[in-house]
Amino acid sequence: MTSSDTSPSVLQELYMGRARWDLLTPFPEQDPADRLVGDNAVALLTGLLHRRVDPEQVEAAGRLPGGLLAELQDCGLLRLMIEPALGGLGLSWPNACRVVEAAASWSMPVAFTLSIHNGFGSGSYLQVLPPGPLRSLIAERVVAGIVSAAADAEVTGAANQARTTVAVPVEDGRAYLLTGEKLFIGNGAVADFVDVSATLVNDDGSSAVRLFFVDTHSPGFEVVHTHEFMGLRGAPIGMLRLDGVRVAAERLMPESVDQDWRMRPDGSGSAAPDIDLGRLALLGRHLVIAPPSLAVARSALRWAREFVTRRSIDGRGLGEYEEIRRSVGETAAEVYAIESIQLWCLLGANTSPELTAAKNLTSLAAWRAIDRTMSLLGGEGYETARSKAARGAQPLPVERCLRDARSLRVAGGVDVMIDRWSAETNLTKCYYSSEPATGNPPWSEVRSDSHREYVEANAARLGQICHTLTRDMTSAELFSRQRTTALIGRIGGELLGMAIVLARSASHGTMDLADAACSAARRRLDGLWCELTAELTPTADDVAGRVGDRWLADAEPACLTSDVVTSLDAHTEIEATVAATWCELFGVAAVGPDDDFFALGGHSMLAVRMASRLRDDLGLRVPVRLIMENPTVAGLTLCLAGTGLSPSPKTEGNPGVRNLH
Repeated sequence: MTSSDTSPSVLQELYMGRARWDLLTPFPEQDPADRLVGDNAVALLTGLLHRRVDPEQVEAAGRLPGGLLAELQDCGLLRLMIEPALGGLGLSWPNACRVVEAAASWSMPVAFTLSIHNGFGSGSYLQVLPPGPLRSLIAERVVAGIVSAAADAEVTGAANQARTTVAVPVEDGRAYLLTGEKLFIGNGAVADFVDVSATLVNDDGSSAVRLFFVDTHSPGFEVVHTHEFMGLRGAPIGMLRLDGVRVAAERLMPESVDQDWRMRPDGSGSAAPDIDLGRLALLGRHLVIAPPSLAVARSALRWAREFVTRRSIDGRGLGEYEEIRRSVGETAAEVYAIESIQLWCLLGANTSPELTAAKNLTSLAAWRAIDRTMSLLGGEGYETARSKAARGAQPLPVERCLRDARSLRVAGGVDVMIDRWSAETNLTKCYYSSEPATGNPPWSEVRSDSHREYVEANAARLGQICHTLTRDMTSAELFSRQRTTALIGRIGGELLGMAIVLARSASHGTMDLADAACSAARRRLDGLWCELTAELTPTADDVAGRVGDRWLADAEPACLTSDVVTSLDAHTEIEATVAATWCELFGVAAVGPDDDFFALGGHSMLAVRMASRLRDDLGLRVPVRLIMENPTVAGLTLCLAGTGLSPSPKTEGNPGVRNLH
C-alpha cells in the first residue's frame, strides 16, 4: 500500500477534469503470498465464530457471548496489524479487511468490535508515535491484552469543530483533569483503555482539541449507558462520562503527531508522506465500513440466488422472469464494485482522497444490494430468521442484515456530510490551493455507449463546473452552499467508482460485471447532474428550504401532523421551572424560550448540576444528554413535557422520582 502525496490522486484528477487511466493501470492486486496469510487468519476467525457465536442469540440477548473478547484476544484477532513481537498477527490492511468482512458475514456486532478496536484502538497509534513514554505504555498494554476505543463523539454532535469535554492542567502541568461526556463510542462499554478528545486551553488563552489516553478504571470515569440501535444489537457501543478524571501529562498525544485529525473527518489534516493520524483515521473508518459493506452485498447476492433457484410462479421458475434476472445481476455488479473500490483504496497510490469517497460508495452499494434482496424475497425477507425457523422455513437473516446495513450509512459520517467533506477537501486541494488547477479539458455531451468515454466527458464537465465555481466564489461562499457541494461530492464519487471498475475489468476480463455496474452508475449520475444543474440555475428557487423554514418556525399548517398520536403539548409549569433553573445556574435575571444553553456558557458539568436541580424540582430523573441534545428552554421543556408526566411536589429525598430514558 502506497500513500505518497507526491503522486496524483485519481479522484482529484477527476475534479480537475481529467480521467487518468494511466494511474489505474495496471490495476493493483493483492500479492498471492500475502493473501495466503489472510486465508489462515480468516480460517482462524471462522472456527471461533462457529464455536462461540450464535448470531441469533446475540441478537436476542443484545450482548456478545461471555468470554468472547478474551478468546479474540488470545487468538490475536484484537491485534490484527500489530507486529508479532507484540503478540499480533502482523496482517496487512487488505487481510485485516478480509477478517472483518468474514466476521460481518456472520455477526455484524462482532465485526464492529473487531474493526473499531483494530482500526481506531490504541494499538493503531504505534504506527505513528515516536519513541517515548506514551509509545512504551501503549505497547505494554497491547502485549498485556486490552480492548480499546476512541472517545470523540459528544452529545452536541460529532460534526462540531469544538469539544465540550475539557482538559484542565493541574500539578504545574504534570497532569490534566478531564471532564465531559461522550456517546456512541464503539467498544466504549467494554474498553480498558480509550483515547479521549478534549479541549485544552493554553496559557495564552488559545485552545485546541487534543487526544488523551485514559484508563477506564480511573476514578471519575463511568460507563453511563450501553446504546441500543435498530441494528448492531450486541455491539458494546456506550456513553461515557468523565468527572475530573486525572490523566498524567505523558499520556497526552505529542503535538508533533497530533494534527487535529479528529476535527477533519475527510482526512484533510494529512500531510506526512507515508502515514499520519489523518490517513490512519481514513483507513480506520474504511475498516469499519467497507469490509462489512462487502459482506452485506455478498450475503444479499447469495440469498437472492438461493431464493430464486427454489421458487417458482405457476410452474415457471423465478429465474426465468426478466425483472428477477435483472435484480440479481444488479446485485452481483454491486459486489464487484465494492470489491474493486476496496482493492484500489488499499493498494493504489495516494488514495487518501479516495478513502473518503469510498465510505459512501461502499455503504450505499451495500444498502442497494440488501434492499433489493429484501424486495425480491418479499414477506420471507421481512420476516425474522427466528420466526422462519419456528415454522420450518430456511432462516435467512435478511431483515437483520438490512437493519445492520443501515448503520454503515451512519457510522463515520452520514451520506450528505461525507459528500460535502469530500467535495470541500478536493476543491480546496485542486482549486483554492496556492497552485490552482490549469488546463481543464473542454466538456461536450457524450452520446456514445462507451463507459470510458462517458467518464472522460463527465470528468471534463465536473472540472469545468468546479473551475467556474471556485473562480467566482470564495471557499466560504461555495462551502456554505451545502446542497451544491454535496452533489459535487457525490458526482465525483460516482465517476471514481466507474473509473475503478473499468480499470479492474480491463485486467480481469470481467466486462459484463463492469458494464452492469457502470450502467447503473450512469443512471444515478444523470439524475445527479439534473439536480446540480437546477441548483446552479441563477433563478433557482429553494421551495423545499422555504417550507422547512416555516415548519421549523411552527408556521406550517397543523394538518401536516394531524391524527398523529403524540404528547407534545408543553406544560407552562415545566417551562417555568426550567427557566428558573437556568436563571439561577447562569446567574441571569431572565431567559427566553430560545436562549441557548451553550451560548450562555453551559458545559457538561453545569448540565450535571442542572439535571440534579430538575430532579429535585420536577421529580424526574433527567439524563444529562437530554439537556445537551435540547439546549434551549423551549426544546428542553418540549422534551420533558413529551413524557406525559406532570411535575410532582418537591419532597424530602424525593422518593417518587421517575426516570426519563
